[in-house]
Amino acid sequence: MHQPQDSEGLQVDTHSQQAAKAPEVAPYGQNGNSYYLPPGYEAQPGRKSQHIPFGLGVWTFAALVALLTAIVVGAGVGGGLGAALANANSDDNCPAATAVSAAPVETSTPTECSAAPETTTSAAENDTVPYVPKPADEVQLLELDCPKDKSTSTSFKSSKGYDFKWWCGVNAPAGNEAEEGGIISDVSPLIAYTLQDCLNACSAMIDKDENEGAGGKCRSVVFGKRMSEELGNWGANCWLKNGTKTKGSEWGFKDDWYAYAERTD
Repeated sequence: MHQPQDSEGLQVDTHSQQAAKAPEVAPYGQNGNSYYLPPGYEAQPGRKSQHIPFGLGVWTFAALVALLTAIVVGAGVGGGLGAALANANSDDNCPAATAVSAAPVETSTPTECSAAPETTTSAAENDTVPYVPKPADEVQLLELDCPKDKSTSTSFKSSKGYDFKWWCGVNAPAGNEAEEGGIISDVSPLIAYTLQDCLNACSAMIDKDENEGAGGKCRSVVFGKRMSEELGNWGANCWLKNGTKTKGSEWGFKDDWYAYAERTD
């Protein structure tokens, strides 16, 4: 019976060849577990970790960046709005020249505009505003522009076209002799703020008498500029009279409290 014998000569260790072809197993990965490496695999060099400035954490650094961004944007927007408001307040006629955007922030230089001149409108300039004169009993003195030489007459043409001459410092009291004969009488006492108003009232009476035969005659007037005092004493400061002052009587020409006027045409 034939007994098997070991092969004579050199023998090939097939176990070592098979082991060389077997897959490699890395002992441990980064997480402590082993993992499989296929044949021919070469490990890639590991990524370098990103370094955060100042040794801050990821969330801390992100919060800091967000805060700085908000500050920059807020400052830009606030500055732009402030410039726009300042430019608008400086002149309503100047257009707002400020452009505001979130990022980037750009502000244009405000347009220089000259301030609009302030205008004031008085009641005399605006005919839609009712004129309210001061009550007559509260007016002490009225304007009466007398010449330096009170004996000098001043001419005046009324609204109805009648001509008058007047003198300062002359009075023609009722009851005095009239140039036309008879005595001077007050046909109409009035309240007038100017001598011209008093003369126009006399002119209106003349026109009414001549055109309608009303019968009221106005040949002269006396105007008193001490308004409240005349109203307190006589209830008027303008008197329309039916006669003129006699030429040879005392005319006075002493003060300018009164003015006397008579028709000359």
